[in-house]
Amino acid sequence: MNTEVGCKLIILCLILFCQSLWASDLPSAREKELPKWELGAGVAGLRVPHYLGANEFNEYGVPYPILVYRNEYIQADRKGLKGKLFQRDDLRISISAGSSLPVDSDESDAREGMPDLDFMLEIGPTLQYRFYQNREKSHSWIFNFPIRAAFVVRDFDIAHQGWESSPSVIYYGGRDGWKPSVSIGPMFGSLRYHQYFYDVERKYVTNDRGVYDSKSGYAGLKISFSLYRKFQQFSVAGFVKYVDLRAAINKSSPLIQTDNYVTFGMAINWMFAESTGKVKEGVGF
Repeated sequence: MNTEVGCKLIILCLILFCQSLWASDLPSAREKELPKWELGAGVAGLRVPHYLGANEFNEYGVPYPILVYRNEYIQADRKGLKGKLFQRDDLRISISAGSSLPVDSDESDAREGMPDLDFMLEIGPTLQYRFYQNREKSHSWIFNFPIRAAFVVRDFDIAHQGWESSPSVIYYGGRDGWKPSVSIGPMFGSLRYHQYFYDVERKYVTNDRGVYDSKSGYAGLKISFSLYRKFQQFSVAGFVKYVDLRAAINKSSPLIQTDNYVTFGMAINWMFAESTGKVKEGVGF
């Protein structure tokens, strides 16, 4: 693995695991005192497709640093890097991010002879509404609605590449011991976003790959399950995600080569330092 891909993989691990796995502080109306900052390290193993719709996968194992920081407006922790724009007991608007790794087209049968896919960073506002929580605060249901701008990063050049959104309903369970979460929701992309992944220009046509012009709209259905548990300084997490592309607007693109697929990963974290100062984590999330 070269240095560039290694650095971008670490970024992907941080975003993926922070936002999908490390939900140790589940949605709760309890007010808790937590360290203002924590330091740690983790190691993750991932199986991810080359891109959404590819039938080829990469497997990675990578270490990464962990920084947890909390104040009134910015929070970087197991749930991700988020800037709080607005919050009340059951509603929050924040900034969140996602990403996808670069793909060398020479290593992809579907994209052989086509331009490489560069590292993509997605960032934008997210609205979260908790519409149910039981009295014991051990079960919560949240509506999650992100809208993110996509940016392709090549060396020091950054280019806007459309928009994507993956609204979902998320269930969080458990107060002690193992803490599960389940999410389900559709994926959508703008024309420019889908063109980057699924367009085939005439000069790249082969016997197995015809011309294709992408469309904006529905990109597929995503269902994920994750499990988390903390053991004093250590924590363990894992996730499984199922993606269904059978009704995707660009299903007829020759670059979408599967109807559905499963991706998964797991990680171990070790938190070895924290501040003596405490901050109160408020209600809601």
